[in-house]
Amino acid sequence: MDYTLKEAKVLYRKALKLAKESHWFTKIDRPYPKLAGYEPFATAAKNLAHNLLTVEWGISNGQLDIHNVLNDIAWNSIVSSAWTLAHNEFPVWWLDKDLFAAFDQSDVPRAIGDLEVSVPFGIIMLPRDKIANPEDNACDWVFFQHLPKGLQLPPLQLGGHTIENAPIECDKFRWATILREGTGYASTIELVGDQVVHGDFEMVNLGFIDSNQDLDLEEQFQKRIERIVLQTLLYSQTRPDDLTPPAPTAISTKGQGFSSGKSKSERFSPLIIGQKFQPKTERATGSTHSTHTTPRTHWRRGHWRRVAIGEGRQQREWRWIQPVLVNG
Repeated sequence: MDYTLKEAKVLYRKALKLAKESHWFTKIDRPYPKLAGYEPFATAAKNLAHNLLTVEWGISNGQLDIHNVLNDIAWNSIVSSAWTLAHNEFPVWWLDKDLFAAFDQSDVPRAIGDLEVSVPFGIIMLPRDKIANPEDNACDWVFFQHLPKGLQLPPLQLGGHTIENAPIECDKFRWATILREGTGYASTIELVGDQVVHGDFEMVNLGFIDSNQDLDLEEQFQKRIERIVLQTLLYSQTRPDDLTPPAPTAISTKGQGFSSGKSKSERFSPLIIGQKFQPKTERATGSTHSTHTTPRTHWRRGHWRRVAIGEGRQQREWRWIQPVLVNG
């Protein structure tokens, strides 16, 4: 059944309340403190728990055909991502707002086949209200996952059904996100040799009508997310000094099932990527006798490249040529 946007928003708010009370939320949520300029991590946990709860309830009550989930790439990716987070430890990275702005003004290389990832999956928290879809709904976080060739992901068990996963046929990265009002997006990036093969960008609205019909704008929005994710991973490879594992101040050993055993006094230390990052600015120079006005403030775009290093210059490593804010 399709709902109007107004009706869908009311239903979604009610559904999020149920999701926050579910065992899925308990499994995914982490006791991170609120950071100024970012949505609470609980926002992501509620979004993800809602999708798992929807599938679990729909299958159990015969309202949802499991094949509908499997055949919808975006929903399948989101549910798989949520399941992965619910059953594993994972890092959460908060992307510094200045570093986000610099990534947004940099081009991603066409070949990233040798990209190294320090963790197999995790979540990147984005600065609040810095990136939005064509309907101006904000993207606050992105899930990422490296899927190496031959990996056999464990089966998903939802609503009394077991969903088997086929082995990964080639090296891939997957990302997925859910916006505040419930729209989900996902895409898979294949790494074939040293080249990048971009998969189709997909979105899911869970039963309500999306008023935006401009697919080009939707694709631009999703490509922007993809650039941010890939550059965050490249940065973590080239600047390990600016990336340290999150360390909890207190860890409970209770609760191995759906009861996490976490107490309200426990807090994880947020991991902010880019604490040491310094934006580059430059003043445009000109002749003192020139009658031209000062050039307007603009970005000189950045880019990534591989450079030869080591004995005989046989090794390669990534270097980021940062964007520069001229007259900033």
